[in-house]
Amino acid sequence: MTVDRLNETRRLSGLLESVADRYALPGLAVAVAEAGSEIFARGLGTRDVEGRLPVTTDTMFGVASVTKFLTAILIMRAEAQTLLTLSDPVSRFYPGLDRARDGRMRLHHFLTHSAGFPGLPFRHRATDVAFDERGAVTVPDPERRPPDNEGGGLLLTPADLVENINAFAFTMLGLPGERLSYSNEGYCLLGGIIEELYQCSFADAAENLVFRPLGMRRSAVGGKGLHDRTNIAAPLLPTASGFQSSGFWEAPLFYPAGGLVISVRDMVRLISTLDGDTDVLTREQGMQMISEPMIVPSRPFLKVGYGLGLELEHLDANHTLAWHTGQRPGISSFVGHVMQKKLSVAVATNVADAPTAAIGHEIIAQVLADAGEPNAFVWPPRSARAEPDGLQDLSGCYGTPEMGAFHVELRGEGLLLRRQASTEAFRFDGPCSGTVGGCTFCFLDEAGQAPLTQKPAALALDLRILPRLDTGHP
Repeated sequence: MTVDRLNETRRLSGLLESVADRYALPGLAVAVAEAGSEIFARGLGTRDVEGRLPVTTDTMFGVASVTKFLTAILIMRAEAQTLLTLSDPVSRFYPGLDRARDGRMRLHHFLTHSAGFPGLPFRHRATDVAFDERGAVTVPDPERRPPDNEGGGLLLTPADLVENINAFAFTMLGLPGERLSYSNEGYCLLGGIIEELYQCSFADAAENLVFRPLGMRRSAVGGKGLHDRTNIAAPLLPTASGFQSSGFWEAPLFYPAGGLVISVRDMVRLISTLDGDTDVLTREQGMQMISEPMIVPSRPFLKVGYGLGLELEHLDANHTLAWHTGQRPGISSFVGHVMQKKLSVAVATNVADAPTAAIGHEIIAQVLADAGEPNAFVWPPRSARAEPDGLQDLSGCYGTPEMGAFHVELRGEGLLLRRQASTEAFRFDGPCSGTVGGCTFCFLDEAGQAPLTQKPAALALDLRILPRLDTGHP
C-alpha cells in the first residue's frame, strides 16, 4: 500500500469512527471502490442484540429500498433480451388493473415513481410469512386473515395487490408521467413482471441474472435466502436498556421494493454495473438509467432528479452522483456512484433513521479531497436561509394512507412539522422550500407547482407528495 493510500485509509477510518459515535450506531459497514477495485472497506461495532458479534466487511445487512436499483437492473436485462420494452403499457402485464386500462401507464412510470399513485397503504397490509428449517415459505393460517375492511385478506402475490388496489378508493395525483411520488406498489408490480417473464421467483431471478454473474456471494433476497447464512446483522430497535431485534420484514410481495440483504462489498459491485464493464448492464443501459430523470417536487431549485431506480444529483460541474437509500425498522443504507470517477460507495447500518445519505456524501467528499478535488458535498444541500411571508397559510394537515398524517403548525415565529412523537423545525432556503428533519420539502399548489400563488394543496417531503387532508383550506 502506498503512503498516499495508507493516509487515505486512516482518514476514512477516522471519519467512520466519528460518524459511528456521532449517530450512536450499533454497527456500521462501509466499502469504497474505484473503477471496480476496492480502495477501502471496514466494519465497526456489533451486529447482534448482545453486542458480542463484530460487524465485518462481509456482514450482510438488510438495505430496504436500495433493492429498487436491483429491480430496475432486472427490468433492463429483460429489455435487453427483448422480453419487454420500458414503453410497454402496464396493461400488457396487468390487464385487470383498473387504473391502467386506458394504456397511458407505462413500465417506465413504475421505475420513475411517476405512475400517478399517491402513497397507498399496502406495505402495512402485506402478509408476513415464516420459513421452515429448509428455507421453505410457510403461509400464515388463512383463518387469521384480517377483516376485509383492514386489508382485504392475504397480500402475497401481485394478483392480490391488483385486487386490493382496485378495491381501494383513492385519487390519483395526476396522469402518468406528470409528477413523481414514491410508490412501493409500482416496484412490487415490476417484480411480478420479472417473475412472469422468467418463470421463477424474484429471488431466483436476482441470483441467476445478477448475483452470480457479478460474483456477489454475500447477497440474498428475503429470509429464505438466509437460512444457511452466517454473519448477518440483526435489524435493531433502541430500547430503554439497549437494543432488541426487529427481525427482517418477510413479505414476499414487497421483496422487489425492499427485500435485499447484502454486504457492502456486494453493494459496491452492484452499483458499479452502471459503468457498463460487466455482462449485466451495457454502458448504454447504465446511461439510460440516469438520463432524463423526473423532477423531485421537494427539491425545485436543486440539480437533482430520479431516474430508473436511482436518484441523480449534480454535485458540481464535474461530478454526477447516482444513488439510493433505504430505511426500515432496524435498517439504514446508502449506495452511490460518481459516474465520472467510477467511484462507488456503500454504507449499511443495523438501526433505523441513521442519516446514511449524509454519511455517504461525506465519504465521497473525503475520497475526492484525497484525490486533490476538495469539495464539501453535503446532504441535504443548503443555501442561504430565507424568511418567507405567510407562514400561517402553510399550516395544516398533510398525509397519505401510506405515511399517515403530518401536522404543520405555526409556533411563535417558526413553522414546525409534527408527526406522532416527533417535532422538527422547518428551515426555509426559498419562499416555500428547504429542509426539515433531514428531509427536503416544498409546499405545492394544485398543479404541483412552486412557488405558491395560493394556499398549498400538498407538501412534497423528500420523494413523496403528501396531499392536504384538512378540509378547512382549499
